Amino acid sequence: MFTFIKRLQELLAHLKKHKGLWFTTLFVISIIGIFISMYVIMTMTDRVSQKVYQSMLDSYELKLNTKIETKQEEFKKIAAVIAQDELLLSAIETNNIAVMEKFKKSLNEEFIKSGFTSLSVDFASAANKDKPLRNTINTILSSKRTLFGAEVLDSGAFFVYLIPLQKNEVVYGVLEIKESVNAFKTELTKEGSQYLFLLDRKMLPILSLEEKADKYKEINENYALKQVEYNTKFASTISEVDFEKLKQLKYALDGNYFRVVKKITDINGVDIGLMVSGESIEASGGFVNIAGDMTNTVTTVALGLVISIILFLF
Repeated sequence: MFTFIKRLQELLAHLKKHKGLWFTTLFVISIIGIFISMYVIMTMTDRVSQKVYQSMLDSYELKLNTKIETKQEEFKKIAAVIAQDELLLSAIETNNIAVMEKFKKSLNEEFIKSGFTSLSVDFASAANKDKPLRNTINTILSSKRTLFGAEVLDSGAFFVYLIPLQKNEVVYGVLEIKESVNAFKTELTKEGSQYLFLLDRKMLPILSLEEKADKYKEINENYALKQVEYNTKFASTISEVDFEKLKQLKYALDGNYFRVVKKITDINGVDIGLMVSGESIEASGGFVNIAGDMTNTVTTVALGLVISIILFLF
């Protein structure tokens, strides 16, 4: 140990006698120190930024999950009110189409008047032998189970709530409440977030010709956007996103937006599309700006500290 210290002192003394070599050595060591310090600083700030983005992802995922759960609770309340109407229940049991259609029209018009333009109800009677029922309705009739989830119908993608109507443990009909998956756009926009729904292209054949006609834009080989529902920059720039990376990380950050993606499966477990939410990176007080400002501040302070130490050595 003492030998090492003595050797080091001799080396330093030799360098000081040769000023050019001394300053050259200090300069080289300083440059190496700067690069090492900046690497450590950038690595550290990058880790901090990733933690911030992960926190944002968790926050948006929680928000979307809460929206879906809240939608289910809303449907339950609507169903509870409708299921108290004995005249309607009797009409469903006896397949009185005229009364059922009257109730359906009245309720759906009331939803529209209240601003819920994509919310609607429908009824199916087990006694109806003239009109074939879709597989989901038949499942409810046979299983006697209430179902909630996403489903692609001929008129689009919806969150649906299906309730078996029973009498003496026999299911005589199904009450259906549904709302378009695009309805979240209005809710999230009010909260300062962006939103869109991308439909898996394998679901397009299910849609009616009227629903598909010039309404959907292919984003890539896997997804399509119902562009008539979205006229925002958030939607128009979605095709620029690296979807493989987006689905892997569940979030993406580019020059315009921070985006979070949530995969949606239907009530049969089939992938039907992606819910995409996020915010502009220009949003005042947004997490992205906070992370960027924090990174820049830490980098600037650390760089200033390194330079100060180097100047002190000289």
